[in-house]
Amino acid sequence: MTQLKLGIEAALASTVHNSTAQYSIFASCNKCAGVHEMGISITMEDGPVDKQSIGDFYNGKSLPKSLASLSSTILACHLTGRQFIQKDTKQIFLVPIKGQPTTENDARRNRKGRG
Repeated sequence: MTQLKLGIEAALASTVHNSTAQYSIFASCNKCAGVHEMGISITMEDGPVDKQSIGDFYNGKSLPKSLASLSSTILACHLTGRQFIQKDTKQIFLVPIKGQPTTENDARRNRKGRG
C-alpha cells in the first residue's frame, strides 16, 4: 500500500480531527457502481472525522498535488476486472483507518518469553 503525507491548513471544525490520522483512499467505480479501495493510505493533520470525498473536504480550496493526481489514476474494478479512472473528486473518498496497527515499540508486541 502506498502512503502519502499531507498537511492541511483549514477545514470545518465540526468535520475534522484535531490531530494526525491515517486514511485509506477509496473511489466510486464507473464500471460496477461500487466503491473500491485504491490501495493508498495517507497521513493527514486535521483531516475529516468520517468518510468524506476529497472534493467536499477541500471545497473552495486547491487540492494538494498528491491528492489531485488521484483523479488521473487508473484503477481496476474488482468485480468486472475492467479498468477505470475516477475523475470526479467528489467520488474519491478519505476514510479514517480505525484501530491503527500496533508498532514494534508497543508493549503488547514486545513481550518476552519467561523461563
